[in-house]
Amino acid sequence: MRRRLVLRRRAGVSTIAEALDVPAVVAAARAVLEETSALLVAKHGLDEAAQRAYREKIIVRFSNPALLDTVERVGRQPLRKLSRNERFIGPAAELIESGFMPEALLGAIGAVLRFDVAADEQSVELQRMLRAESAERVVLQVCGLDAAHPLFASVVLEVRRAQGL
Repeated sequence: MRRRLVLRRRAGVSTIAEALDVPAVVAAARAVLEETSALLVAKHGLDEAAQRAYREKIIVRFSNPALLDTVERVGRQPLRKLSRNERFIGPAAELIESGFMPEALLGAIGAVLRFDVAADEQSVELQRMLRAESAERVVLQVCGLDAAHPLFASVVLEVRRAQGL
């Protein structure tokens, strides 16, 4: 989902509905939703067809131009969203622990790392960390992953990309 944020901002849109009009954004959103749905199906035995219908319902709902939800509002608080048990690192860690590489979630993590909005304190702090700290330290501090975790190296790579390395 955060990869969508970067794509939306780069596409020059301000709302989520506008962003979902961008083919690359909606494709990235669908890919993240598919990965997280697969986790829910495997972990909780949810019905796969029901999850597929729910994913489409979510895309349609957020594509509604009457919803004026902004990209900046959705992207705020990136440090919280990148923490160990939150919406990106948590499911990505569970997926990789079960043997599945969470490619779409890693792309979303990369997008969250690039969220740069001066009005958001966490965004400002994250950008400061990216300039001042090693990628490994950022992953340990922000994401709560240590070097032994199977997701660590992939997230370090995303941090390095966000750092321009």
